[in-house]
Amino acid sequence: MAHSTIFTYLGILFSLGIVAATIDFILPYLRPSRLHRYLHRGDSAQTSWALVTGASDGIGKALCYELAATGFNVVLHGRNPSKLEAVQNSLSSTFPSRAFRTIVADATICTEDAIQAIANRVSDLQLTVVINNAGGTPVSAPNGDIYKRLDEYSHKEVADTVNMNVVFPTMLSNALLPLMIRNGGRGVIIMIGSVAARGFPLIAPYGAGKAYLRVLSEALGQEMHMAGYDVEVICMPLGGVTGVQAIWQKPSLFTPHATTAAKKILARVGCGRSEIMPHWPHALQRLLTDLIPRGLRGGIFREAMAEIQRNGLNPQDGKRD
Repeated sequence: MAHSTIFTYLGILFSLGIVAATIDFILPYLRPSRLHRYLHRGDSAQTSWALVTGASDGIGKALCYELAATGFNVVLHGRNPSKLEAVQNSLSSTFPSRAFRTIVADATICTEDAIQAIANRVSDLQLTVVINNAGGTPVSAPNGDIYKRLDEYSHKEVADTVNMNVVFPTMLSNALLPLMIRNGGRGVIIMIGSVAARGFPLIAPYGAGKAYLRVLSEALGQEMHMAGYDVEVICMPLGGVTGVQAIWQKPSLFTPHATTAAKKILARVGCGRSEIMPHWPHALQRLLTDLIPRGLRGGIFREAMAEIQRNGLNPQDGKRD
């Protein structure tokens, strides 16, 4: 009888744990977006501005459209002036009441002068939203060979990857934070992460950079809270997305279009987490993957990446341009 009672209580506790974990998983996706907190209306200079890095294509471009539709003026960053101009012209035509600026800068060049030049371009604006979207794997690899062991990378490929995914978003956030918190202002910084942060082989520098963004977001958010600043910091990792520079497959539940991904990113603002996968099916994939024993999971990762390497699939998402 005593054993039966113990097992009954253990079963109840186990069930309650499952219920609590399920609620914890679902709740952030039910909360309405709080993006409106960072939207202040006024003339074109005083209306809230958002800055999106890697805005000339893919998710970055889609984010610009979604932000403009919400009421924000938008600063578009990228390294390709002609592509940026085309996107700006399209945005201006679609949203004639919004204002837009472009900043041409290579995210692999992270000197103090280069970062400060970006900050100077937005120093007169009411900047309340910063989305660090620029990132990717080396585009300098010969024949597009980007899937390889770390020892097969050139020095430039490693440096470019680390600068793009680690140094650039860190230094840019460092330069823009004073603009966001001046006069007691509020704002949000979003770091676009990747499922590659799980430690997939053959893209080690890229995945490590995305894992870094998770820690940076957690630490920076805590710092803002300690200092009494109303600046939200969130890392939002994504899985597969279509409608980007090199991936044009039919959208599906687990591979949403870039426009859908952008909507989900903005919908998660104010979710109360320092990290969240904005598209819930991606989060479900990660949750199910975590249930697989670690040793078996590593084998699955290795086989999946080996297949991608054999097929020559390119993960470039257009964020760097």
